[in-house]
Amino acid sequence: MKEKDRLLVALEEEEGLPTFAGFDGAVDEIYAIISRRTAAGPERMKTIEEFSRRVASAANRSTNIERIRLEIRAGGNATLCASALQALGHSVTLMANVGLPVAAAFRHLEESGMRVHSTGEPNRTDALEFSDGKILLTDSSPLTYCTSHSHFGAELGPLLVGQRAIVLTNWTMMPRGTEIFSEILRRDLPTVPRSVPIFFDIADPARRLDGEIVALLDLLAKFAETHPTYLSLNRKELERIGTLFGGSAGHSNLGEIMAKLHNRWPIEWILHQLDGAESFGAGGWHGSEGFFTETPKTTTGGGDHFNGGFIFGLLANLPRQLALRMGNAMSGAYVRNGKSPTKAELRKFLLAH
Repeated sequence: MKEKDRLLVALEEEEGLPTFAGFDGAVDEIYAIISRRTAAGPERMKTIEEFSRRVASAANRSTNIERIRLEIRAGGNATLCASALQALGHSVTLMANVGLPVAAAFRHLEESGMRVHSTGEPNRTDALEFSDGKILLTDSSPLTYCTSHSHFGAELGPLLVGQRAIVLTNWTMMPRGTEIFSEILRRDLPTVPRSVPIFFDIADPARRLDGEIVALLDLLAKFAETHPTYLSLNRKELERIGTLFGGSAGHSNLGEIMAKLHNRWPIEWILHQLDGAESFGAGGWHGSEGFFTETPKTTTGGGDHFNGGFIFGLLANLPRQLALRMGNAMSGAYVRNGKSPTKAELRKFLLAH
């Protein structure tokens, strides 16, 4: 059976499964940055490099950079991945800071049938979008507050009962993230069947110290002693962790980095990029081409939707290459349309590509 056919069959046959996602939520304001205004209207800056040159030129001077708000929507690694999984038919339980009461940006999650447990007010993020990536300006103080109290006490354990996958995100913005994950490992993981995958996306660790990152990875390796454990990263995040071995940013051999990391921390390493994805785990290296477009409607949330599609493929028992392909398809459909594609919409996307 051809690769595309196997993906289409999985979308047709896979039943929705209970999954858990936590712990961050954000209200994202999406902006275009204006390069110049002409008689025909404003022209957007296309690349981060163009934006960086404009910012650098303001050193020892000042400058004004115009932005246009494109959209206000729900954000956060956990909430966006949860949205992707819910759209694909999974029965999702979300525990995140999405407002007390739940903020308007997140009410569609409840309306879709998702079980939402809010731990506090959401983060606020200004997302500056370009054709080659995004810059996220985030106020994470609400997440810092709600994860420094008792929200991850006795109420969490019952939410994990019966789940077929557990997604834990945004360690970077949680000062007590390692402590929280340690408590889950000690208290809750023994009650979770060993077949249940534990999926992590720690978000950009650039501002965390080497020692903190090592302590986290040591902890994830302990998760992997009893459960399939995955860590999803983009290129920048992988290169940052690769510096733990004395490497430098911009290392071209990403497969070599992943092999070294797996040898030290035997979890499965997942890398998602604009043009494809790859993984390195106990079964070796796997890769799959992506669905790149030069004209995305949005890029914020593309990685989270890759995660959702990959987890769907994982739970559908697809071979690793096809699970990566499902993640790429989910991300590709999302960045073109700006919303989580349903099974029917993802099927249509695959047939068109």
